[in-house]
Amino acid sequence: MTQISWSLQIFRQILKTCIDQRDLIKGKSLHACYVKSLIPESTYISNHFILLYSKCSRLSAARKAFNLILDPNVFSFNAIIAAYAKESQPHIAHQLFDRIPQPDIVSYNTLIYAYADRGDIRPSLELLSGVRSVGLDMDGFTFSAVISACCDQVELVKQLHCLALSGGFDSYASVNNALISGYSKNGFFSEAETVFSGMCGNKDEVSWNSMIVAYVQQREGLKALALYQKMLRLDLYVDMFTLASALTAFTSIEDLLGGMQFHAQLIKMGFHRNAHVGSGLIDFYSKCSTSMLESEKVFQEIPVPDLVLRNTMISGYSKNDESSEEALIYFKQLQHAGHFPDDCSFVCVISACSNLALRSQGQQIHSLAMKSDIPSNRIAVNNALVAIEDDNKKLTSLIMESRPLHPLHQMAETPISQALPQAIAERRRANPQQNLPQSDPNRLGPRTRSRNSTASSSSSTPLP
Repeated sequence: MTQISWSLQIFRQILKTCIDQRDLIKGKSLHACYVKSLIPESTYISNHFILLYSKCSRLSAARKAFNLILDPNVFSFNAIIAAYAKESQPHIAHQLFDRIPQPDIVSYNTLIYAYADRGDIRPSLELLSGVRSVGLDMDGFTFSAVISACCDQVELVKQLHCLALSGGFDSYASVNNALISGYSKNGFFSEAETVFSGMCGNKDEVSWNSMIVAYVQQREGLKALALYQKMLRLDLYVDMFTLASALTAFTSIEDLLGGMQFHAQLIKMGFHRNAHVGSGLIDFYSKCSTSMLESEKVFQEIPVPDLVLRNTMISGYSKNDESSEEALIYFKQLQHAGHFPDDCSFVCVISACSNLALRSQGQQIHSLAMKSDIPSNRIAVNNALVAIEDDNKKLTSLIMESRPLHPLHQMAETPISQALPQAIAERRRANPQQNLPQSDPNRLGPRTRSRNSTASSSSSTPLP
C-alpha cells in the first residue's frame, strides 16, 4: 500500500468520524487540507463534506462544498437536497432536483419529505406520480412521506392506504406509523387502532408512540398510560418522545399527583433536562397546578431552551390574567435568544395582550406576524386578533366612563415595558373591584408567584 493510499484511507476515516460526532472544527480543518490539494480530489470525499456541513446545520457551507464539485453525481445532489429539506426550503431543493440527470428513489423520497414537512400536498402527490411514471420501484419511505404530507386530508389518507395494501407496502412499519397518525389526527380512531393491532410483530417504538399520542388526542389518558406500561413490561426502548407522550396523558386526565410521581422518575432517568420532555412538564404544571412556580423551575433546568419550550411558557402564562405580563416578557426573551416566533408564539402572546387590554401592542405583534413566514396556521393568529378587538370594545366603554391616565391611542409607540403598567393602571381605574396584579416596570425578568394550594385529592395513576 502506497503512502498516498494510506493517507487517503486515514483521511476518510477521520472525516467519517467528524460527521458522526458533528465535529465541525476538525471537519473544517480537514476541508482546508482538501481544498489546498493536500488530498487528491474525489467526488466521494466532496460528498462527505456536504454531509458534514448539513449535519452541523451549516447550509451555506454545504452549498459551497457542492458548488466546488466538478462532476457531481446523484449522491451529491441527494446530499444537498437533504440539506435544504432539513432547513425547510423545498423550493430550492426542487430546483436542484430538476438538475439531476437521472434521479433515483432516494432523490424522490428526500424531496417528498421536504414538502411533507411543510404539509404541501400537491407537490408531494405530483412527485409520487413521477416515481410511478419513470418506473422506479417505490418503497415504504415513499409512501410514509406522502401519507405524512396528506395527513390533514383523511380521504387522501384512505386512498393511499388502499394503494399501500395493494402494493404490499403495509409490511413497512413506517407506512403503518404514518397511517396511525393520519387517521388519529382526523378523528378516525377506530381505523388507527385497526392499523396498530394489525401490525402484529412489526411494531417499532414509533408505532407505540404514535398510538399513545392517538389515545391522548382522544382524551383517553388512562388507555395511553396503560399502553406505556405495556411498553415497559415488554422491555421496549423508551425515548424522550414516549415519555413526553405519557406526560401528556397525565395532563389530559388532570392527575397532578401521578404526574409529579412521573416527574420524579424522569429525574432519576436523566430526561428532565431534555427540552422536549421539559415542554411536556411545563404544559402539565401550567394546566394541572394552581401556579406557574413548578413550570418556572422546569424551565430553569433546561440548559438550552428551544422555541417549543419558550412557546409553552408563553402559553402557560397567557392563560391567566394575573400572569399575562410574564407572557410578553418571555416573548421578548424568545426574540432576543434568536428564535423566530411561529404561529403558536403569536397566538399566545396576542392572547396575553387581550388579557392586559394592550390593543396597540397586540396590533404591533399582529403586524409582525403578517411579516413572518408562518404558513401552518395563520388563521389561528387572525382569530386571536379578532378576540383582542372584541375584548377591547368592552374595555373601551369602561375606560371612557372614567378618566384614563394614558389614552390607548398613545400606546402605539410605547415599549412593552412601559405599556404594561399603563394598561394595568387603566384597567384598575376602569374596574376598581377587579383583582389585578401589581406591576413593577423596573423588574428585569419573569417572576413567579406561589399561591396557597391544597394537595390534589384525585387518585394517581400507579406506575410500574
